[in-house]
Amino acid sequence: MKDSKRKILFVDYDNTTLQSLRRLFFNIEYNCFFARNVKDAFKILKEYDIELIITEITMPAMDGCEFLKKIKGKYPKVIRVALSGYSNKEKLSNLLDQSLIKSYLFKPWDNIELINSIKRTFQLQDILTNEKLVNYIDNMESLPTVPAVYQKINEMLIKNESVEKITREVEKDQALASKILKVANSAFYEAQTGSIKQAIMIIGLNNVKNIVISNALFHMKDVDKAEILWEHAIITNKITGYIYKKIMLKKIPSEYSSAGLLHDVGRVIIINYLNIENKKIDILLNNNPVDLEIRMGYEKKLIGFDHAKIGGYLLKRWEIPLPLVEVALFHHDPLNEIATNKEIVGITYLANIIAWKILKPDIKNDVIDEKVFESLEIPKDKFYKKIDEFIENESVNYN
Repeated sequence: MKDSKRKILFVDYDNTTLQSLRRLFFNIEYNCFFARNVKDAFKILKEYDIELIITEITMPAMDGCEFLKKIKGKYPKVIRVALSGYSNKEKLSNLLDQSLIKSYLFKPWDNIELINSIKRTFQLQDILTNEKLVNYIDNMESLPTVPAVYQKINEMLIKNESVEKITREVEKDQALASKILKVANSAFYEAQTGSIKQAIMIIGLNNVKNIVISNALFHMKDVDKAEILWEHAIITNKITGYIYKKIMLKKIPSEYSSAGLLHDVGRVIIINYLNIENKKIDILLNNNPVDLEIRMGYEKKLIGFDHAKIGGYLLKRWEIPLPLVEVALFHHDPLNEIATNKEIVGITYLANIIAWKILKPDIKNDVIDEKVFESLEIPKDKFYKKIDEFIENESVNYN
């Protein structure tokens, strides 16, 4: 009889670590394998249908990055998670940016959190590999593919190429270059520049990468809808960074820096590729562009899936880093227990609502769930005070 248990492979050169993991996962619902070196890890991957690999990235025989690249190349369906020391945080963030890992955990780990994290990882995988969802989206006509320029820029970032070289690559695509300048010169960045290089330096390389993705998607027949959704994406992204800086009092992690730009890609897909269904939804909502809970209900009824699931699946398919996948999937449901990156999901949820208040102040908007403030440990009064300051200083440009 075929073993129905989900299979996990733990890789670590430290035998003490592996022994601790053996004890923790003894007699738990998963079928676990353990390897002390890269050679043994590949033997297990070859012999067994491993779904999840959790690995140390500091390996004596092979660099962790190279190891993960090989796994991704030979076993692309295996979920890759890193378990390493806090001193490797920057390296872990880089691996996440490169989509070589889906997430990471630090040593020493909390046993309950490690078990729950694995559970959430599998639950998320089940959502994003739902057979009906996969078949529906894959059967859409002319579904966009990852732009070649995105892959090229991503490779250049991995190789630590200079801003000058990346600028030259961007300048080959005038539509993309124009979009980057528009973002940099928007009311929220106020760069006032005609230089692509300067614009890239102002908005950051991670944002450039995801503007490439956005540029591939935000080509709509309905120019007005394209403009409002693109403006909304820019404002949401800016507010996300503002909440981190002014309310959370910390710098936004680099892997989160484009969350606002991509949070609504599912909405864009519906407008571009499900035109009939979208027109029906617009009629039912009296052409209200603001994301009300009722919109999601109409999407589920008329399409079978809401735009959050569509967006999450597409970003996963394009191998966008997991935090951005979760933002697309849960930005209307930030307290969902499956979400691993709850902080950025919750902050983007808040930014999304505030962005619509700025763009469409006269239209009924979502009411913020106050439990999100508790989850993020943000005092409600402080939040609204800072947001009022933001709106007062910035929103005049949109009225």
